[in-house]
Amino acid sequence: MVPRFPLSLLVLVAIGVCCLANVDAAEPLRLTSDGRVKSGPTFLGADAVVYSLLEKPSQLRLMKLSLIAGMAVPIHPSETRNEFEPAVSADGRFLSFVQNRGNLSLALVIEDTTGNLSAEVPPGGGFSGMHCPAFAPDGSRILFSYPEEGRQKIFAVDSLGKNRQTVIDSVGVNNWPHYSPDGQQIVFSSSRDDDFEIYVARADGSDLRRLTDSPRQDIRPRFSPDGKRIAFTSSRDGNYEVYVMNADGTNLVRVTNHPELDDFPTWHPDGRRLVMVSERRGQFDLYLVDIGK
Repeated sequence: MVPRFPLSLLVLVAIGVCCLANVDAAEPLRLTSDGRVKSGPTFLGADAVVYSLLEKPSQLRLMKLSLIAGMAVPIHPSETRNEFEPAVSADGRFLSFVQNRGNLSLALVIEDTTGNLSAEVPPGGGFSGMHCPAFAPDGSRILFSYPEEGRQKIFAVDSLGKNRQTVIDSVGVNNWPHYSPDGQQIVFSSSRDDDFEIYVARADGSDLRRLTDSPRQDIRPRFSPDGKRIAFTSSRDGNYEVYVMNADGTNLVRVTNHPELDDFPTWHPDGRRLVMVSERRGQFDLYLVDIGK
């Protein structure tokens, strides 16, 4: 039997300077219309988005949305376990995601889509599990977050789930890692300074630098395809909105401005647009917004 989790917990699991300006963006384009809770969108090529859908109270399912056909289909139609937080390698060969194996016991699955083969990083004992996988540009390494020794670290494994290395280790929670397109840096969010802020480091975890300083959460950072900007979610104004800044933390721009939730920004491969999850009138859907260069 698949365990039932509160909706708020599922959303959180699937889910986290300078003068501020608003971006001169076009009206967002609504990509889905079912209104159900969604999280973790990521691009598969330029014409498809993979994301997690709360299909029913006890089922988080991976979906693939064709931007051309406008149709979303399940990636694993017969799967009964919760699957969420998808990541796709740059060449589209590998799909990684978090899969529920029990009561808050979460495994990291790495699926080779060309050969129907898969590897995994199994969960540890008790209430524990992997979160937020992210592929290196060449697909050779996968970052993920995992609680260990009273804090949440960021680790890396190879495409077979082996050769685990510690990349980021500090007090608090380190989560939502993402590689720069050249593979030389990672960006992530950390609560080491009380609330969540955005940090960058070299791919091996050295040369750590803090990019944001706000009184509330700055979470889920993503490098742009050219590595020059970072999109992220922030609650600095009391509500979750999407922001973009330069890769060095300057030129902070607010992309959204709405009383409901805007979250989970991910870059379109063209580097000019973002897909995000937005709540409008209590309905959650994917939206595409053009933010320019």
